[in-house]
Amino acid sequence: MRKTSVMGVVAAACGLASPLAQAGWFDEVSMNIGGFIRPEFSYSTSSDDNPANQLGNYYNGVSVPRQAYSPPALVPGLLESLGLPPLLGGQVGTWTTLPLPPLPLLATDTTSPGLRGVNSATGGGTPMKRVDNDINYAIVRSEVELGVRFTQSLNLIARLRGIWDPKMYDEFDARRYRDVQGGISGGDQVLYGGKPNYFEYRVEGDDSPNPLEWAGDDYLIYFPTLVLEYNNGPVTARVGNQQIAWGQALFFRVFDVVDGLDLRRHSVLDYAQEEYSDKRVPALGARLGYQLNEELLVDGYVQKFQPTIYGNPNTQYNVIPAQFTVHDRYVEGGWDDKLSYGMRLKGNYGQWGFQAMAVQRYNPDGVFRWTQSGHNKDLPTQPGSTGQLVNTVLALQGRDSGELLAQTAFEASPGGVYSAQEWFRYAGFARLNAMSGLNSSITEFPAAADLFATTVSTEEEANNLLNTFFIAAGGSLRGHIAREYAQEEVFGLGASYVTEGEPGSLLDQLIINFEVSYTPDRTFTNTSLSRNYIEEDSVTTALVLEKYHRFSQAFPATYLVFQHMYRSVDDLFGRHLSGYGGTESKPADGVNGAHYLAFAFQQPFPQDIYRIGFATLYDPRGSILVQPGIKWKPRGALTVEAFYSYIDGSLGGANPNDTLLSTVDYADEVTVRLTYQF
Repeated sequence: MRKTSVMGVVAAACGLASPLAQAGWFDEVSMNIGGFIRPEFSYSTSSDDNPANQLGNYYNGVSVPRQAYSPPALVPGLLESLGLPPLLGGQVGTWTTLPLPPLPLLATDTTSPGLRGVNSATGGGTPMKRVDNDINYAIVRSEVELGVRFTQSLNLIARLRGIWDPKMYDEFDARRYRDVQGGISGGDQVLYGGKPNYFEYRVEGDDSPNPLEWAGDDYLIYFPTLVLEYNNGPVTARVGNQQIAWGQALFFRVFDVVDGLDLRRHSVLDYAQEEYSDKRVPALGARLGYQLNEELLVDGYVQKFQPTIYGNPNTQYNVIPAQFTVHDRYVEGGWDDKLSYGMRLKGNYGQWGFQAMAVQRYNPDGVFRWTQSGHNKDLPTQPGSTGQLVNTVLALQGRDSGELLAQTAFEASPGGVYSAQEWFRYAGFARLNAMSGLNSSITEFPAAADLFATTVSTEEEANNLLNTFFIAAGGSLRGHIAREYAQEEVFGLGASYVTEGEPGSLLDQLIINFEVSYTPDRTFTNTSLSRNYIEEDSVTTALVLEKYHRFSQAFPATYLVFQHMYRSVDDLFGRHLSGYGGTESKPADGVNGAHYLAFAFQQPFPQDIYRIGFATLYDPRGSILVQPGIKWKPRGALTVEAFYSYIDGSLGGANPNDTLLSTVDYADEVTVRLTYQF
């Protein structure tokens, strides 16, 4: 950072003879400015692309046999529309019956393939290919930090960050599928109607809900920090746009509950030892710290609620399967006017330390549920198709399939789910329940029954219903979900102890830290995507052992840390554990409790020209992330860094949907950074 006196500049701007300048108001003003520019690249070493995206979908180019069946509710409706007497019992069979007269039109659909991207009624369209991008991540990033000291007590701190993505990827483009099922025409077309949008965070009713942020499809400019800071004795106050870090840990967040995370760039796959330092979403707010005495600090805040930002559909690290269209209700639901606030007490007594917190917040991760698509598009009417049959029966009843479909959670468009097998597999991938998710999409939307959908009770019935309606839609159905936010109170306690042992031993000066948080009636996404969210008490604990240890007098001390986390009802990504265990043939049956282990070290070389690091995250249910890295500083302004992320989401043949890391299993990669500081 460069320090410059700005007395002369300010005095000139105000006029040399002005009373302010003559009074010496600007004698103490000084300025520090500095920053860096850094290209970052991640090269894929796996043979897979992100399966949450259209071009990485497991079923691209795969033909899955599908069979259309007689909807149990359709035949009575057809007979009634024709003025014929009802059949005995009022319906024909169940979802397990073969097509029966008078439904000969179904016969032409019996061998329709569930090939993604192809209109199964006409055979038209171009299949979506499965790709393997060589580059997972490529950006040029620059930051400028400005510090202005007005007086001994008052400072301005501003950090401006700019990011540009040259888009060096094999990208999905929804415009290629405009002639297939009428194209992807529902949802925000900036996000779903063309190529991927890498940086704009858009919600229903607002295309820029983050203050002090400007973004486009390939660039992002924002202020992570823009605050006035006041220091006077025991008092420290900050007002403005800021990030608040309570507790800093590798991978784990127990006390770090103030801010959500910005996952648009590299998701959670940046260098683990940076501890989310540039991931926390900044928010407008005020923070006040008061040092009661040498041992005791009180720290409180109030800030505007800002959500976690997930990657947009079909971007490299997107986590929400692209078969969904998301409607973020942050503005429409009034959450953009909500406040979060909390207080932390932190103290030391000899070798002991303690802390306690109480926070009232809106969970920034949000919760998701089925919502009406609101998109009026009729089922296709090709002669001899199931869609034609449904439209014919509805026309006899004076109703329209497009109007009814708009009142359900689905849209008849490409890029959705094409087969029951895909439905089950991706439900497991997203930690949802394939069976209850199907039933809630029917029971909570009356128009689904008007389209002859009925609930199911077995996997066989679910398969037959799903395949029938995918065929009726002309290929696939896209699901529409809403993102909402729930208020919660989080309480936490922590204690730490610094050991004393033989000098030079591993047990000397070892810091043992234990943290626990409790959230009563925390709200989770229901694994059925029902509007009736799961509410359950949540407990999270973390045990952290850390120290600096000198193994050799020729090298600086090595930093070592070991961590264990327990979560009672959700995983590290906030997904409820009852959604674990699904496969492409059965729904999730859930697991009880989650344990995670982490270990890391960092070893600087003499003169700190080189520094090597290592971090690993292990889920005993069967997944692991291993991340070795090296930093080289050949001269003062230049730094070269490289780290490798290796992920195995199904160690020992474990069901990948029983483990934490299977959803990012594709992201084996080498990341290189070249930083120039100025």
